[in-house]
Amino acid sequence: MEDLLAQLRAAAEPTRLRLLALCARGAFCVSDLCAVLGQSQPRLSRHLKLLVEAGLLERLPEGANAYFQVPGEASLVHHIGPPARG
Repeated sequence: MEDLLAQLRAAAEPTRLRLLALCARGAFCVSDLCAVLGQSQPRLSRHLKLLVEAGLLERLPEGANAYFQVPGEASLVHHIGPPARG
């Protein structure tokens, strides 16, 4: 139950919810996420760190970059729809 509550708290912020919806579609690097969401790299990195710590995203290092995606066992994320437009 505590794990679920931690995941819900992590997903409760609008930017993190959008990150989850995007990463549920595939792996993205931080620069791609910055371009899509129009937010700074340091800000998104903090959000991504919280989501990884909650077990909602996994970090995949590849050379100098890191990619983020939803792990198969993050069942909460699979109930989130596509990001809202606008």
